[in-house]
Amino acid sequence: MNIKLTQTLPKTHTQKILKKEAKSKDAACLVVLIDDKKNILAEAALSDYQTRIKQLMEVSHFNGKACETVADYALAGDKKTAKENPVQLLLVGVGNIDKLGHSVLQKIANTIYQSTQKRVDSITVALGDALEENHFGQFALNLLAASYRFDKYKSEQTTPVLTDIYLLADESLEAALTFAEAVFAGQSLTRDVANEPGNICFPAYMAEQAQELATTYPDLLKVTVLGEDEMSALGMGCFLAVAQGSAKEGKLVLMEYRGKSNFSANANKGSTNSAKVAGGLKALADKLPTKLPKKSSKNADANSEVQVANDDAPIVLVGKGVTFDSGGISIKPGAAMDEMKFDMGGSASVLGTIKALCEARLPINVVGALACAENMPSGDATRPGDIVKAMNGKSVEILNTDAEGRLVLADTLCYVQRYNPKAIIDVATLTGACVVALGHVRSAVFSNDEDVLFELENASHLSGDLIWHMPMDDDYQAQLDSPIADMQNIGGKGAGAVTAACFLSRFVEEGQAWAHLDIAGTAWNSGKDKAATGRPVPLFMQYLKNSANMA
Repeated sequence: MNIKLTQTLPKTHTQKILKKEAKSKDAACLVVLIDDKKNILAEAALSDYQTRIKQLMEVSHFNGKACETVADYALAGDKKTAKENPVQLLLVGVGNIDKLGHSVLQKIANTIYQSTQKRVDSITVALGDALEENHFGQFALNLLAASYRFDKYKSEQTTPVLTDIYLLADESLEAALTFAEAVFAGQSLTRDVANEPGNICFPAYMAEQAQELATTYPDLLKVTVLGEDEMSALGMGCFLAVAQGSAKEGKLVLMEYRGKSNFSANANKGSTNSAKVAGGLKALADKLPTKLPKKSSKNADANSEVQVANDDAPIVLVGKGVTFDSGGISIKPGAAMDEMKFDMGGSASVLGTIKALCEARLPINVVGALACAENMPSGDATRPGDIVKAMNGKSVEILNTDAEGRLVLADTLCYVQRYNPKAIIDVATLTGACVVALGHVRSAVFSNDEDVLFELENASHLSGDLIWHMPMDDDYQAQLDSPIADMQNIGGKGAGAVTAACFLSRFVEEGQAWAHLDIAGTAWNSGKDKAATGRPVPLFMQYLKNSANMA
């Protein structure tokens, strides 16, 4: 889908006046937005169409309610265009202009696209100055998102006629439109990989997608892939406990987006099995992070070294990538188990965010980590009651193998702290309890840092990709106590989303800013029209854009 800003209305055609709904390839449509008080948005730019608009409103009893539509199909013209075939008009209601938030804008954008995609090849949406920058960006993104299709496995595919969208608005909004296009590119990749079936999308497939991005953007992106042998050498017992039940090898994919400067990680960070890591593992030479680059300081002792300025430290996004979740030995019920292909929605959103970053070329350093495994029952699968050791040396009693996402994330969180990041944000389709708590509107956010929480909430407001702050009081931690290990991987029936976050917090070092997003209710739509949503790519991109602007 092509989308552009314009300051001109579509041209009329010197052809015979149409007698029926236009389906010709060169057909155009002017979309006029009207509020519930029958005020025309961008009225000043539509002076030549006033007669047609008002006549159409009158004869159709158009009231301007949100998503109400009426079209005239260019059956008649104004006096100025009586000898020409005018463009079609589509009137779309926006409701109360003071309540024009993200949800309404999304519905209006979907209405516009669905009303025109089968019969015209271009539309011009008259906006004028009706939308401020953030709402304009949300509207543009939703128009693009409405055009997304995933029908590659259908033997018969219907190609929409609509190919071009023009937004009649001020030139100052060009940057917002460009950013929306970048977000759409990343969101589409997220939806593509998440919509793939489990027999196509498994850990190696996710690694391949990341490597293809590195090939496309070699000046911005470096990708490293760790296999199970490397993870075993690093002591990632939690991660491997999930992967070992499948014939598909688990993969930890690291994507370093260098939008501001070159950076690397500190191999000596923390006490995560350092003896084993430093013990001459030549096979890991090109896999392990290297020591952070240093720079001298005029105020420092001549023999001392100072780490790179914190402004260059990356933000790390960690995505749960369970490409199919059967539940393992704690197998799930059969109903809707096919939707467990979406259990890699967290890693899909991180992959899409990295693509969007490369398209937008934001001046910021970011690491995307995809913790990819397949959770399957087999003779090699982890049993309930097994005890494994994480990369940070803590032991975990696995009481339920269907609480697997937190296990792959635990070791990945340990690993990525070697980057000395400004902040770590993990994202996961982690708990059904989160769906019970928040449904399918808002993603849950847990954090140990007020600044990160504030910045995420601000990005949520600006992007319309909504989140809700959840508690993580220390009192919840007791639910994870195990009589025979440092902790157990579930905390009982109560507060399941909270105890999952508490579990992850035990793998974040003191002082490290961290947040956890549970997107179990927002990563995909269930039922007959099951499909990935591409969330929270818009949230992440707004957060990273804001962070880049503050740096």
